[in-house]
Amino acid sequence: MKLHQLKTLNAIVASGGIRAAARQLGVSSAAVTKALRELEADLDVPLLHRHAGGVSLTEYGRALQVHASSVLKQLERADAEIRTMRGANASRLSVGITPWVALTFLPPTVVKFRARMPEVKLEFFEGLLAIVQPLLRDGTLDFSIGRTPTDPARSEFHNVPLFSTQAAVVGRRGHPKQDCRTLHELEDAEWLLTWDPAGQASLLETLFRKHGMRVPQTIHLAHSVSVGLGLLTQTDMLAVYPWPLVESGLMRDGLQALPLREVVDPSTICLTSRADVRMSAAAQCFLECFREVIQEMGRSSEPKERRLFHSLEVLF
Repeated sequence: MKLHQLKTLNAIVASGGIRAAARQLGVSSAAVTKALRELEADLDVPLLHRHAGGVSLTEYGRALQVHASSVLKQLERADAEIRTMRGANASRLSVGITPWVALTFLPPTVVKFRARMPEVKLEFFEGLLAIVQPLLRDGTLDFSIGRTPTDPARSEFHNVPLFSTQAAVVGRRGHPKQDCRTLHELEDAEWLLTWDPAGQASLLETLFRKHGMRVPQTIHLAHSVSVGLGLLTQTDMLAVYPWPLVESGLMRDGLQALPLREVVDPSTICLTSRADVRMSAAAQCFLECFREVIQEMGRSSEPKERRLFHSLEVLF
């Protein structure tokens, strides 16, 4: 396999056809077709289905494209890192971040990092594990800071525990259930939950069945903190959010935690990266800034920062 062949396959997938790929690559359609046929001949398998509406990947094509995308992104990252070391062009650092970390430790970390590596462009993804893991796998993300993967033993990822925390059941201020002390009193409530599809059964087990509750009939899903906030402050829905997020200014103004006796949804937040890829200089610098910020905020006497650290345990 040659690099230009992998670039050709990637362009076909990204653009949806031979001609569009040729335009994207700046070559002729004949050159795209030739590169694809040579790649299929090298592998001795068909990579594309050709039909009236365009092309689609075969089973072999889908398998190869995952690796092709990862290889090309790693090469782009290596090129960017070398250029950064030479002081030539700006590189990019892409990070997946869980919402409560984004609202607490991320802003001062970015300030520190920009002072040290102003030439690096930053890109942040907020999302669920099911969204972040494929982006780590294909090289889009350098690393993520979020919940521990559902299968942390998988060798493709390297996980470093950073924090442990628990969650709170929250609702709007003045919520009819605001004085409830047990989850059993909330069986008839309307819920708005955010979960990783792969961990849905685990969350239902941790939140409801473990405490002898029936799973509520009405559970809505929200995959965005801003959507959740808008709904929770204007309705009688209840949600489950990590305590550090509940203690943030964004939450404290409009929501309140119910004084429940049960421990709700304990979790570990990890630094997750691909096990087979070395951290770039930019990634290492960013994480150094991140650790410094945590240490500095941990020594702070500010009430909001004391509340934050009371809601979590630092594991490194």
